[in-house]
Amino acid sequence: MSCPQQSRTPRTSSPNAVRSRRSHTKSRQGCLGCKQRRKKCDEKRPQCSRCFDKDIPCEYRQSKPRTLRSPTSDTENKYSQSQSLTIPSPDIYRSTSTLGSASSLSSPFLASTPNYDFIDTAFTYESIAPSIDLGVAELELFSYYLSHAARSMAYDNEDLYALQVGFPNLAFRSKPLMSSILALAAVRKCYDILSQSESQTLDKVQVQSLLTLADEHHRASLRQTQADIPNANHYDHVVANAPLMVLYATANHAVRIKLSSALAQNEDTSADLAPAQLHWMTLIRAAHLAYTGLLHSTKDFSYDDFPTDSPTITLSQPISGLVPMAESGPTQQTENLLMPIISATSGSALEKLQARAQTLQFAMHLASSETPKEHSELQACLVALESLGSIMSELFEAGSHTSQPDLENDWAALSQLSDVSPWLRNYMARVTFSTPPKPLRRTIMWFLNRVPEKFLNIVQSTLDDIPDTIPDEGIQCGSDDSDTARLAMDIFAHWLVLVMLLDGVWWIGGIGACELGRITKYMSRQLETSKESWWPRSILNIAMEIGKQN
Repeated sequence: MSCPQQSRTPRTSSPNAVRSRRSHTKSRQGCLGCKQRRKKCDEKRPQCSRCFDKDIPCEYRQSKPRTLRSPTSDTENKYSQSQSLTIPSPDIYRSTSTLGSASSLSSPFLASTPNYDFIDTAFTYESIAPSIDLGVAELELFSYYLSHAARSMAYDNEDLYALQVGFPNLAFRSKPLMSSILALAAVRKCYDILSQSESQTLDKVQVQSLLTLADEHHRASLRQTQADIPNANHYDHVVANAPLMVLYATANHAVRIKLSSALAQNEDTSADLAPAQLHWMTLIRAAHLAYTGLLHSTKDFSYDDFPTDSPTITLSQPISGLVPMAESGPTQQTENLLMPIISATSGSALEKLQARAQTLQFAMHLASSETPKEHSELQACLVALESLGSIMSELFEAGSHTSQPDLENDWAALSQLSDVSPWLRNYMARVTFSTPPKPLRRTIMWFLNRVPEKFLNIVQSTLDDIPDTIPDEGIQCGSDDSDTARLAMDIFAHWLVLVMLLDGVWWIGGIGACELGRITKYMSRQLETSKESWWPRSILNIAMEIGKQN
């Protein structure tokens, strides 16, 4: 009898009451991503739980694309209504209208969203409220990055979109990425100050303050990135940070070299801003290893869960009329005067270097005391020499193109890179020299990713023994330097000659000449015993004479 009475009792609705989810046998209205991966979708709008957990775009089959918003508090919602920074979505309908009004950050230098053609799959990106508070100094640096640094580092329009739209928007939900952007902006500002110092008085205090601030942001980014690496939901942030760290490392090194040169002209030795030695090279290699590591890693699902082809993205119009600076390599003076000399003499120099390597290989083969360590070091040097030869052929021989695997050709849908945004995956493949285009600077710097790790370890160990300040008359090479170590330094010095051709790239600048000068002075006593001229030293002397005429 109690049951009928209970059924007649009216039910009261409570705002805090939790309704149980109705039974659901099969997802027919699930998002496109879950359907493509053949995963069950809970159909939550605007973003299903599976896509939310993976921090990837979520799109339902609608005539109108939806944008996604991360869960925010009431306070953040009110703030975002007035000051939200929207990540522009690629226009899959080829609309000619710009999306500049989507962002509250108004700047004549800010790139609007380019029109993309998406084949096979359409993607939308999140619209989120800023989660990182910036002070006045940080906002100024962020603006400087958008107005100066981003455009100067872009080779083409796709690079410009990544640097001026993609990275800045990702940075507002990633502290390490924002730190890298601010560090890069500070170094670029130092470069501009040093460039203007030829006609104005150098503000050494401001330059030192900016370099210190840049180093603090860079170190903070390194620490924070290490904490984010185990979290699969942060792949976009971690992968995006790698090329920015590479750009910062080389830019910091180049700017400190430029500052040392400016202070030397003023006979000012009070500033202790010695360039970091191999930090820039190790970061270049680390970024490439991170990309290829994710590319060749596998995930826990069958191959049929994904299509075999990646969505093709093509840029259909320029970004707000802005043109990337497309700094490929040499300055006009270097291209007209030094580059023809290097091109004409590189062939004979490479032949002499190969002859020295073959002589050492034959001598070690005859010696019965050769150790496995010496053998492996020699093999590493021979591989590095072969890589140097192929790069020289690509640079100076007409119609010669080095064959390399297109790592993005099969898209490796099973890899961890499937969790990375397509525009970012495409940019990483380009800047880590895995896919075209390959301007001069990428062709030359590709050497660091092609040589064995053991070869760079030999070079680093030798460079660590070179004092920061070397007298002009040189010092004797260490008595414990092996023949393979001398060969490795010889190969490395020949590559630095090619790096000298990149003096027109502001974040590389004088690195080649500076490092080659240190090595030349270090090896000068050894070179005096040789009857033959040493090609790297001869080219360096020619470059110095050309510079004096400027």
